[in-house]
Amino acid sequence: MVAPKGNTYNNKYKPEYVEQVYKLCLLNAIDCELADFFEVSVDTIRNWSIRHPEFDAAKRAGKMKADAEVASKLFSRAVGCSVKKQRVLNNGSVVDYYEELPPDTRAIEYWLQCRNHDKWNSKQQVELSGNQENPLAFLLAEVATEAENASPFPCNLSTRLTIKDCDFPIK
Repeated sequence: MVAPKGNTYNNKYKPEYVEQVYKLCLLNAIDCELADFFEVSVDTIRNWSIRHPEFDAAKRAGKMKADAEVASKLFSRAVGCSVKKQRVLNNGSVVDYYEELPPDTRAIEYWLQCRNHDKWNSKQQVELSGNQENPLAFLLAEVATEAENASPFPCNLSTRLTIKDCDFPIK
């Protein structure tokens, strides 16, 4: 919802928005979702952040707390953790016990990729370049150009087969 032409200051801001923006940011709301909730434009949300420091502080605190909780859960999945569970016995009594969960390989991989992208990137760039002193350098260059120009199909479909090219008898 855009402000009317000539309106340079949105006066819809209310002090109770501080608590609301904090709770919305705990739910991982971004600026465009905040704008939809408060029925203003994204620029108005940015202006409120500039003009009302308590609004900006609540927005940042909510986002930081949500990010920290997610990072904590990801870390515990990556290193393994113990989980408290309950079991009902045959006599009807409830027993608490702890189950040890092993580290999750996918969580470890994700954590390492986010922390050090250069060392843990799963997509590696392979460069085929030959050394001039290497006697097979010309072959490496030729293989590289053929690989770039190769068709994705197993054979070259641009050549058409004729009936005389077939090995089977035609009736």
